[in-house]
Amino acid sequence: MSMPALRMAQTYLPFLRPLKFGAYNMGTRLFGWRIDPEFRLLGRLGPVSEAVDIGGNWGQSICALQRTAAPERIVSFEPNAVLAQRLRRRYESKTVHVHACGLSDADGTFDLFVPRYRNFVYDGLASLDENEARGWLNPDTLAGFDASKLTIERHPVQVRRLDDFGLDPQVIKIDVQGLEAAVIRGGLATIAASRPVMIIETPSDEVVSLLQPAGLRPYAYRDGRLSQHWRDTKNAVFLTDSHRDRAGL
Repeated sequence: MSMPALRMAQTYLPFLRPLKFGAYNMGTRLFGWRIDPEFRLLGRLGPVSEAVDIGGNWGQSICALQRTAAPERIVSFEPNAVLAQRLRRRYESKTVHVHACGLSDADGTFDLFVPRYRNFVYDGLASLDENEARGWLNPDTLAGFDASKLTIERHPVQVRRLDDFGLDPQVIKIDVQGLEAAVIRGGLATIAASRPVMIIETPSDEVVSLLQPAGLRPYAYRDGRLSQHWRDTKNAVFLTDSHRDRAGL
């Protein structure tokens, strides 16, 4: 079955979603299943005291970080109140802290746009940008797509700046559906001071430019090797020369 057909099929079975992510995350924690290769690179960099997960969703990155980097502390940010509460119930501990807010370059209360098709909520596509939330579901990504069945829920959420939290991360992961540059602008002081490894989904040219002053450059990581073809991958990993030396790359 193709991915567009599978996505359509799951819209008829929304009750299976928690079971699916529960199984995926257990497999990640126990066996290292379904881990993006960029996370596997973290195991080559030595001890990690603090990791920041921006876009916590269902805990996929928390589990991947625990499996690959084993940080002493993970700080996760999730603006969707339902998902943030779920993350707290499942993962909150001495080593994991969850903030129920989004990150951007300004404090305030903004609308989070969450796409729903039939009764299936695509919370992983939620964004503070309505066009980003609306645009991904289409005839190319969902077999038999019917625009009349797509609705966009609107939820007010708190948004803050990363620099306001006083963190010193060695790793930052960002997956925020098109608002990566705004998140980084709100965290430039933290990034400049800590110079963390950064894993960013589909970074824009603006993101690349913002991170250059900290010595962070984008790479693709596949089969244990770095390459310059980061535009061809789902995630780019941003590294300094020091990171590369420590990882032996």
